[in-house]
Amino acid sequence: MNLKIERIKRKWNQSELAERSNVGLNTIVKIEKGNVDNVSVSILKKLSKALGVPVAELFFSEEE
Repeated sequence: MNLKIERIKRKWNQSELAERSNVGLNTIVKIEKGNVDNVSVSILKKLSKALGVPVAELFFSEEE
């Protein structure tokens, strides 16, 4: 998963990503730690839009 990498590239902390994406901070923390089994498509879209990166690039490796 590249969410954390893309966030760090922009020098954003998790709170800033939460604010820019309108996704809860706790949700972002859980996603980055891998503590979430199912993330809704709407949350994936919000995060990818805030970071300007396609959903597939953020959350899926070429191996998946």
